[in-house]
Order: sequence, then structure tokens, then C-alpha cells
Amino acid sequence: MLYCADCGAKLYQVRGKGWSHDKEYFVCASYRKQKGKCTSHQIKNIQVEEILIREIRKVTTFAKDHEDKFVDLVLKKKTNELNQVLRIQKKELEDSKDRIEKLDSIVQNLYEDNLEGKISDQRFEKMAKAYDEEELSLQKRITELEETITKSQEEELNVESFLKLVRKYTDIKELDPEIIRTFVDNIYV
Repeated sequence: MLYCADCGAKLYQVRGKGWSHDKEYFVCASYRKQKGKCTSHQIKNIQVEEILIREIRKVTTFAKDHEDKFVDLVLKKKTNELNQVLRIQKKELEDSKDRIEKLDSIVQNLYEDNLEGKISDQRFEKMAKAYDEEELSLQKRITELEETITKSQEEELNVESFLKLVRKYTDIKELDPEIIRTFVDNIYV
């Protein structure tokens, strides 16, 4: 979950035999594997843990103390993200449908050229087969996009489930993998 803020590479865990937990640290993969691609920077495990627990406590406290405001913020953010994704998917859907129409026109012209003897039967079959494969691929993608768009439009943001998690983790004493996976997607260092 940890990534380098400079180059975007993952951070790798560095441990030594006999090291105590406070000596373990993370280092940029680019620097470790390809000297010169990134700088030598690292962060200790305990620093990451302290920052995470502090930030998670901030979010859970805010969500608990100002539920309505928190729900509004989350809904606005998720709605904006969903709208952006939907716009991209709808554009791809339109482009795919336009391409299928263009392919139909191309195949029609190709057929007429074959009838008029402008291209050989063998060339016609080869080209027609390629266009048919492209069209099948596009139709499959159109089906996938339509299903995804429909699911996205029907999907409601479940803020209530997040609030239940916030209530469950109101007093976090120490981090565990479940808490981290619940509250964190990526960490950039």
C-alpha cells in the first residue's frame, strides 16, 4: 500500500535478523533496484504506523462528531468520481457504436468492390474476416460497457456502512491489517 511520492514505485520493507520493530523501515523500490532513478529516501515502520493511526482517528472522530457533514462530503466526492467514470465509459460506448456503423459501411463498399472485380475474392474474404472480428470484439465491449454503466447508475453509495465501521473503530488503540484495509487504499511517502 505504500508508494513513493516522487516516482510512484512501491516501497519495500527492509528487515534485518535480530532487528527490533523500531529499526525496520520502508525504502523506494526504484532507488533500491535502479540507482539514480529515484533518491535514497526511507521511512521507519513506526513512523508510518503513528501517522496512520493519527489520521484514521481524525477521520473517525470527524465522522462521529459531524455525521451529516461527513455524509455530504463523502457523497459529493463519490458522486463526482462516479460521474467522471460514467462520462468516460459513455464516450467509449458511443465511439464503439460509431465504429461498428463505420465497419458496416466499409464491408458494404468492400463487397461492392469485390462484385466489380476491383479486389480478388481471396482479398475480400481476408479483409471481411478481419472487419468481422473487430466488430465482434466491439460488440462484446459494448455489452460490457452497458452492463457496467447500468450497475454504476443503480449503485448507491453506502455511506451508512462506512459510518458503522467508524462507530466500530471509534477508539483505535493499535493498528491491525483489518483496520488498515478498511480505511486505507494507498499511502504516498
